[in-house]
This record gives sequence, C-alpha cells and structure tokens, in this order.
Amino acid sequence: MLNPYAIFDTLYIVNQTRLQYEGISFMELNFMSYFSCLLSLYKGNAVSEWGYSYFKSETGVPVSAELSESCALLYETSELSKEGVCFNLTDKGLSRLFFFNTLSDMQWRTEYLQAACDCLLTDSIVDILAAISNDSVITESSVHAAKYLNSDDNVSLSMLYQQFGTIKKAIGNRSNLFIPATSWLLYLRQRKS
Repeated sequence: MLNPYAIFDTLYIVNQTRLQYEGISFMELNFMSYFSCLLSLYKGNAVSEWGYSYFKSETGVPVSAELSESCALLYETSELSKEGVCFNLTDKGLSRLFFFNTLSDMQWRTEYLQAACDCLLTDSIVDILAAISNDSVITESSVHAAKYLNSDDNVSLSMLYQQFGTIKKAIGNRSNLFIPATSWLLYLRQRKS
C-alpha cells in the first residue's frame, strides 16, 4: 500500500530543491527526507510518528522503500518527470502538492521538510549528504543487522538525542529549526575531521 506521507514528502522535497537544482536524485531525496525525520526527533516527536522507515543500504546510505514506491507512482502518473537520474516536479505534481498542503495530516511535516530544504541556502546538497552520512544512527548501524535506522529500539538514537541536547544547550530552544539544523550539520562535518 502506498504511503501518503512518503508521497507528500517526495513532492515537497522535489518542489523545494528545484529552486536551487535542476532535479534531485533518489539518493538525495532519501537523505533530505531522512534529515527531515531527524529534525522531527529534535523537536521531540517519536520515531514512529514519521510514518515510514529507512534502512541502511549496502552503500551506507539511508533508503526508504516507501519513498521508492512513491517515486515510481508519481513518475508513472506523470507527477514527476525524470532526466537522467534526477526527478523534477511537473504541473500535475504541483497540483497534487497544493492539495496535500491543505490536509491537516500533512501540515505538521512541513516544518521539518522545510528546515531540511532551507539548509540548501547555506550548504550544497553534496555537503548536506556528506554531513548526514556522519550521523551516529547511520555510522553505528550495521547493514547486516537489518534494523531500520529510525526504529524506536535503535540504540544509536541515544547518541543522537545527546547531540541534540548539546545543540539545544548551546543555542537555546528555538522555534525555527534552521539554526539547529545548520548547527547540527556543522557538528557532523567536524565530527568526521
């Protein structure tokens, strides 16, 4: 069964990234969606509230089967177009996104999706992907463990909550997620070096 959250997130992220890029690859879409999910955790939401899951692929990146199904459906229904490996939003897809934006079940997600996409104002998508790759949930998860990255019983989540607690202490509790999001990306980049 298709996941409406994954459909909305796909449309939203593809729409927001088209302002800076000529399309977004499936891998980039997964990273931006995963980043949005983690920002939801930063604000205190439970992992299960995100509505779909991610697993660590053999190449070490977060992948969502639900996003894959959404991309396939949206491409099949001409709501996404594809050039090479990059997806773009069509007028039909934009219409569906406008409809989804009117649904209260979707509106709470925009804060997290928008914050992740706003980071593209200060960082390239490549830099964001590299930073998120250093996230403790990804780095500490084994591919062979077959655990989902955003499951409630993922032990690495405690490290993530510690990082978020440190950021909250340093910058205070902010209603806008842009500063915490960019601060966390900076932390992840420094963690690698």
